[in-house]
Amino acid sequence: MLHDPLTGLPGHALLLDRLEQSLVRARTRGTLVTLVLVTGPDDVLTAAKVLRGGLRPDFTVARYGDAVLAVLAEHDFGDGSPIAEHIRRLVGASPQVHWVTSDGDAEPRQVLATARTPPARH
Repeated sequence: MLHDPLTGLPGHALLLDRLEQSLVRARTRGTLVTLVLVTGPDDVLTAAKVLRGGLRPDFTVARYGDAVLAVLAEHDFGDGSPIAEHIRRLVGASPQVHWVTSDGDAEPRQVLATARTPPARH
């Protein structure tokens, strides 16, 4: 599905395509890609609107699953922690926020799998 009928956001297939293109740009331009997954917002539609309104227009906000939103961001330096923290402030404490940053060396499905895996707790 290219666009999610509930939120109007890009759907799973379009997210994968945009992620793949972002990873190619990262490899060829020496930039980075951060993928943030927001799992379990109380209201997906409200969270989608908040994210779309609170993030840069060049970031992709997509619906990855029933209760999962994704944000795809391209940037020049650093890791994705400032982006993930900004998203956490936008959506509140209820949803889980996981993220991964890639320099383009990973395949799209590998990036998605890494973002879905919560960080290890020590």
